[in-house]
Amino acid sequence: RMQAMQQYTAVTQDPSDAGKNFRIAASAHPNVEKAGTVHRQSSILRIWKQRHVVVTADSYMYWYGSPQDSAPEDVISLKKATGVRRDDGFGRPNSFVVSSKGGVFPFSVATEEEMESWLRVVGKGIVRATTTEWDETSDRIAEQQQQPQQ
Repeated sequence: RMQAMQQYTAVTQDPSDAGKNFRIAASAHPNVEKAGTVHRQSSILRIWKQRHVVVTADSYMYWYGSPQDSAPEDVISLKKATGVRRDDGFGRPNSFVVSSKGGVFPFSVATEEEMESWLRVVGKGIVRATTTEWDETSDRIAEQQQQPQQ
């Protein structure tokens, strides 16, 4: 039986993602920055559904129906994200939005502290994805400054 290959719309337009396998089980990510339960608003019916979200060190945000799922429902490349911000306009407490060239992705979590944590992790992922060259250079400069002078 042939299984249709799922297209992850938020990443398929980026040539640098061509050939990358995004069908990774929720529990199999080797480089997790943060994982946990959030509510995500569906794009068509605008229904809030509980999802398991994983943000990875290589700046991707995956979401799954549950932590046991073998493949994500969708993936956002944080390289394509234009920002992450708190947004109380969705009628749910502790809501935040990830904006990208592929659309707006609303999420909601249980507490203000949890929301702040997601904002920090996703924001860091966006910065890391969009400033790689600067980061490498600044890291080398920082290392050189920390070395004792002869």
